[in-house]
Amino acid sequence: MRAEVLSATPTLFRDDLVLDEGANTALLTWLHGRVDGVFVAGTTGEFPALDRAERRTLAGLALDVFGADRTIVHVGAASTREAVSLTRDALAAGATRLAVITPYYLPVDADTVRRHFAAVREAAGDADVYGYLFPDRTGVTVSPAEFAATGLRGGKLSGAAAARFADFRAALPDARFWSGADTDVAAVARGGGAGVVSGLSSAFPEPFTDLAAAVEAGDAEAERTAQSRADAVRAALGGTVEGIKEAVRQRGFGNGRLRMPAPAPPVERIAAYARS
Repeated sequence: MRAEVLSATPTLFRDDLVLDEGANTALLTWLHGRVDGVFVAGTTGEFPALDRAERRTLAGLALDVFGADRTIVHVGAASTREAVSLTRDALAAGATRLAVITPYYLPVDADTVRRHFAAVREAAGDADVYGYLFPDRTGVTVSPAEFAATGLRGGKLSGAAAARFADFRAALPDARFWSGADTDVAAVARGGGAGVVSGLSSAFPEPFTDLAAAVEAGDAEAERTAQSRADAVRAALGGTVEGIKEAVRQRGFGNGRLRMPAPAPPVERIAAYARS
């Protein structure tokens, strides 16, 4: 089965940093047909800087363009109460696939994580719920064995968790796992993963979808070419939210503004890649 490429879309704002519904819809519409689906209101989407109403709006925009089968709505929050509320909002908007990050900021143990996920799973009913592990950002490490006890359908593995992709697959062989490491498409596909959740593909989808197709076809030369292009995208954008938003701006969507403080993006480096 071909590994899928889900774009982790950035959230686009107006100059006054109000949510820009038109720009977000335009980006989603452009991505439709170029990637296999979208992951909305995640890390690339600056979810800690979004309020509940904005996240409900973003879910609705993505579902309108991609439909429920090709949209994963991130409902994670620092508090279980907020995550449950976001889950109910996503379901009301028509979502059937949800992701929830571990609790963050306060230190937690494995039982706390399990209870947090269980509350979201209960609120989600028949919807598919996937965990989102990003220990580098949350400070929370969940082992494959601990994750197996959560009862979730699988998860998105980013940072240090992505480096243990094979261990998670071995612990839950029937679950679906995506890597947050954009350029690891080939390794994920060969390891039986579902695919990648890629922020970089929001600006330059083709290298990543071409790589997935080449691996599926067993075309070694096409794979090498696509891998080189995917690696070049990562080098140009730096794998950062500010780099992704600047690249999206250069593609004609939004103004590149972030709500969350971040370094200046590599404008010229991104432009040079786009011209190459």
